[in-house]
Amino acid sequence: MNRTDEMMTFLNTHLTQGFRVESLAGDASFRRYHRIFFHVGSEIGRDEMSYLLMDAPPQKESVVEFVKVAHILSEKVNVPDIIASDIERGFLLLQDFGTTEFAHLILDKNQKDKHYTTALHTLAQLQQIRTDVDLPPYDDDKLTAEMNLFSEWFLPYVNVQFDDLSLLLWQRLQKILLDNIQTQPKVIVHRDYHSRNLMADKSSDALGVIDFQDALIGADTYDLVSLVRDAYIDEDEVWVNQKIEEFYTLIHRKDDIHAFTKDVNIMGIQRHLKVLGIFVRLYQRDGKDRYLTNIPKVMNDLRIELAWLSEHGNNVVYGEFLAWLDKKVMPNYQQKFA
Repeated sequence: MNRTDEMMTFLNTHLTQGFRVESLAGDASFRRYHRIFFHVGSEIGRDEMSYLLMDAPPQKESVVEFVKVAHILSEKVNVPDIIASDIERGFLLLQDFGTTEFAHLILDKNQKDKHYTTALHTLAQLQQIRTDVDLPPYDDDKLTAEMNLFSEWFLPYVNVQFDDLSLLLWQRLQKILLDNIQTQPKVIVHRDYHSRNLMADKSSDALGVIDFQDALIGADTYDLVSLVRDAYIDEDEVWVNQKIEEFYTLIHRKDDIHAFTKDVNIMGIQRHLKVLGIFVRLYQRDGKDRYLTNIPKVMNDLRIELAWLSEHGNNVVYGEFLAWLDKKVMPNYQQKFA
């Protein structure tokens, strides 16, 4: 039985009324999504309703983590209800939040800050969930493997490699980052909390949260970085720092705003090194070239974070790595991304 036949068998098992299927554009994963339309009510007063079907081929993706994390997060945040599931074959029938992403909401400049305040409050709610749940830690091995995507994918793409001295600098940078990240307060981390994974829920005032299946227990700054330094949304530094301070007031950190901002920038370096590598990998390995257009935003964020940490005297390694980046990487980078 091919994948389409399996999908139709699953739908026919769980939807007794007639339905139609509308396939949606893919994302950065191997999952596919379909909007399933059906009618409810009598022949006289019939309303069209919809669900989302997640199609995760078992040989490439698993829905097990999605189901587990959805249950955990539902305690505090608005995640889609699971209507029906076939875990073995990789099908989930989900509540449909609608078609309005957070990225669409914030196009209204008069309402943008209000929507970001909602997103920050939603994140603060997520961080109130207990951490003694069945989720892995965001440990040094995972954080390092993600940073190494920069050296394994991004640097070769711009025809740069480490020599002995720059390799030592890279290793020093990674150690300093890890040492700080692991001292930050631990919460549940969504790991991709940004404008394309938040939705206006058509049936609720609460912001809908999606694409959370990779959640871990990690630093409380990670998801904030994903939101305020979104790879797909460009805002100035005054705005970014206002949102960092707004979130700081929500979570009642014991340290001061300067220390919190330092932690945000350190976490941001780790994330942006990872994302630079991932965007190149999506292009070279998976044939998804649309993410290349977002690389300049990510690179700019990385350089801003390194400069901030260097200027505020946190450790000489940040300025040294920024100087290496500017001298050895940026000339080749600018040829690729002029």
